[in-house]
Amino acid sequence: MKAVGKTIKNINLNEAVFVTLMLYLSMAFFSFALSNILLGIAGAFFVIGYLNGEITLKAINWKLYMVCVVPYLLTVISFFNSEAIISGLRYLNLRLPIIVVPFMLLSLKIEKPQIINGFKLLVVASLIACGVTFYNGVKYFDQDILFKTDFVHFITIIQHPYFGVLVLIALLSVLEYQIISNKLFKWLVVLLFTLAIVLTTSRIVYISYFLAACFYLYSHFSRKQFVLSFIAIAILSSTFLLFNKSVLNKFQRSLDYDKSPRLKLWSNTFEAVDKTQSYYFGIGIGDFYKDKKDVYFAENYSEAALGTYGFNPHSQPIEFYLTNGIFGIVILLIAFMIYLKNLKLQSKFAHVIFIIIFLFSTVECILDRQYGVQIYAVLIPLLLTESFKTNETI
Repeated sequence: MKAVGKTIKNINLNEAVFVTLMLYLSMAFFSFALSNILLGIAGAFFVIGYLNGEITLKAINWKLYMVCVVPYLLTVISFFNSEAIISGLRYLNLRLPIIVVPFMLLSLKIEKPQIINGFKLLVVASLIACGVTFYNGVKYFDQDILFKTDFVHFITIIQHPYFGVLVLIALLSVLEYQIISNKLFKWLVVLLFTLAIVLTTSRIVYISYFLAACFYLYSHFSRKQFVLSFIAIAILSSTFLLFNKSVLNKFQRSLDYDKSPRLKLWSNTFEAVDKTQSYYFGIGIGDFYKDKKDVYFAENYSEAALGTYGFNPHSQPIEFYLTNGIFGIVILLIAFMIYLKNLKLQSKFAHVIFIIIFLFSTVECILDRQYGVQIYAVLIPLLLTESFKTNETI
């Protein structure tokens, strides 16, 4: 026991908590069970650090903490607005890390070397995940399903948009930090991550990648170089879409109501609120999801079917309107404005990562899947920590 105590004393518990939380995020590629175990280990390190005085709550900015946990508080309110308690409990449990992880992260003293080590873990996990994805691509190559959006789940190791977002964040961290010292290997990794992102066929990931690439080029190149690079990217993107009808059709359907399941799901949400006149406080989350339905059946919606319970809206802001009404949207907007005010003080890298997560949340209910909860719970508070208060650009 004395040996164990001595070993614990030699551990930098601030770093141990942070590294374990980054492992928790990285394991989103592989195992929910292992992710949850790592979250428990991070909690144990945090408690030990608090008890021995190495970790204190003096550093925590309670206003920022409350801003970060607003989604969970709205979920609690919607839960108590539900009659279907059991189905509502699932969402309270799923989103619990939103309360726990920001509390730990905002209490830590995290230095830049620790940030780099944390993102190294995400890069390594992303490389392994990309390796599995490339293997699947080779395995199914002769079956002609590459870039076919209906079959992409056979290729990517986890659901393709979440895979793409995590890999894109890993790619940007390679560009931001000296994670890989060898230039040739560094750009090889960037290329591999880019190819993996292309395989996702996810529109929002493609758009996020394009915006991040433009921002990076603008930050590092002269105006002439930027314009030439932008033209080159535009030509490559156009060529890819012209030769890949499946992905091109996916983009073309985005704004066509008759062909876009997502637009129908959004309409279904607004109609459900309208039918029940739940404008102010929304429909209880347990009640709406008591009888969950496969969202892909939304393609067969007729006008009479609009307002049906159980369909995931595929947009986090729209879901909060559904489950919390105008009240929830007002609270979210207040939290959003406070967050942006503080984010302005952070590095451009933090800005880009936030934009990626924000854009992603507009077309996916990221807090309805553990992948999304892990991304939100770790990165949203992390971007506000002192380690990101720099003038560095991506």
